Amino acid sequence: MPKISVIMPVYNGDKYIGEAISSVLAQTEKDIELIIADDGSTDRTEVVVAAFKDPRILYFKRPHEGLVSTLNFALTKAKAKYVARMDADDVAYPERLSKQLKYMQDNNLVLCGTWADMIDEDGDKMGDLRFPPVEAGAVRSYAILHNPFIHPTVMFDKDIIVKAGAYRPFKHVEDYELWTRIIFKNKVGNVPEKLIAYRLHSLQVTRRQNKLMRASSYLVRLYALRRALLRF
Repeated sequence: MPKISVIMPVYNGDKYIGEAISSVLAQTEKDIELIIADDGSTDRTEVVVAAFKDPRILYFKRPHEGLVSTLNFALTKAKAKYVARMDADDVAYPERLSKQLKYMQDNNLVLCGTWADMIDEDGDKMGDLRFPPVEAGAVRSYAILHNPFIHPTVMFDKDIIVKAGAYRPFKHVEDYELWTRIIFKNKVGNVPEKLIAYRLHSLQVTRRQNKLMRASSYLVRLYALRRALLRF
């Protein structure tokens, strides 16, 4: 059984997925598996993945059903207690997994994000994302108005996520809604260190569906407020 399962959903990601895979395989923590769940890609994604011969890679090609279904499928394949998210267009820094796991264990966390550098389509740095909340209390307060985690940076205890019902179909904010079911009942946090390069590009959902995301986020904020109040 690996120490960490990395789950990477992908849909038509042939442009960047090779770099993403390489960054996972180059981690200083070697006791991992990389689960790539392909949501029915029609480009060269499968060819790019097949070029990697590392036995730690598990590739699954599925019919196109969307991100939530793909994430939940990948979760069912994860063997490790700790699951790390990774997007097919981002880059993990070499010590990401080792540092994040140590931070989780040292602080007795069930869910943990990190900070990130922002890069453009060519990999050039554009700035950084230093989410304000680090400690559990700050995360809970922040979550009432904003998503407190950068989704592709999170690592979590698989059992906690599964017991909470995993991802639900809240389009483009499925991660935010899931966190609100976790953070008011468990200890969570953010590693105050940039451990991935988060890519911004024109094909990204967060760029194409900004208005829909804002509307969905408003609904999730109401859920977060209700769950925060029920905690007391």
